[in-house]
Amino acid sequence: MNSLFLLRLIKGMEKYRFNKEKHLHELLVDGKYQALTGCTTVLDVLAKPALIQWSANMAVTYIGDAMALIAETYHGLDMIDAITKQWPTILQEAKSAHRKRKEKSGEFGTKTHEAIEQLINNAIEKTKGYIKRHKVNEKKAIQNFIDWALNNNVKFLASEKHIYSEKLWLGGIVDFICEIDGKVWIGDIKTSKSGIYPENFWQCAGYDIMLKEMGVPCTENVKGYLIVNLKETGEILEKRSISNEENIRGFLACLDIYRIQEKIKNQITS
Repeated sequence: MNSLFLLRLIKGMEKYRFNKEKHLHELLVDGKYQALTGCTTVLDVLAKPALIQWSANMAVTYIGDAMALIAETYHGLDMIDAITKQWPTILQEAKSAHRKRKEKSGEFGTKTHEAIEQLINNAIEKTKGYIKRHKVNEKKAIQNFIDWALNNNVKFLASEKHIYSEKLWLGGIVDFICEIDGKVWIGDIKTSKSGIYPENFWQCAGYDIMLKEMGVPCTENVKGYLIVNLKETGEILEKRSISNEENIRGFLACLDIYRIQEKIKNQITS
């Protein structure tokens, strides 16, 4: 490892910490840790039409399932009476159906990320960054990732790397950095059903900015950004973008909007 980078890394890690309890990236300033803005938080300024429709679908599905259960249990006037009594509760619970589904999906996402982190770290420590073929994993999403890595001869360089930018006051965790055909890619794993969107590459662009500021070796010449979408249904989707400059502009535009919003919020008094 480059000795200059190692010294900068040690110095930087003395200043930076990740607060697991609050899930915050923090930087030491004048003897006190202050929260950095998370890379994904910046992208929350973007409207997400797909999520709006998804939440509406969850509410309709919940109501449909509740009505079907009543129809199976009651008949005639008893069914009408049951609907009348349960209808307010059904509507109330339908409002939070999307949140409960999101929490369940979040568990899948967390477990998938943890399993892949272990796979990559094991590959880096034992097999020079390459995942080796072994018995079929019972989790379809994990097996899909293994197959993708094998088919593309992926060499992993880092996993779940904590990074930050003091200049932009940002923090983040890179899912993985890899090398394919001699080219370096910044990668991110998504587990949502909705697929891959431009802002996913903007997230990687934010990581790229931080990695370069930190002077992380091998990230001086990043070929592009890579998203692997591992769905709970067992499907896999992978997309890449080499429009690094445009993706960085997209991220920085969101950062500008986020900072302006926060500034105005702090100026508004009740």
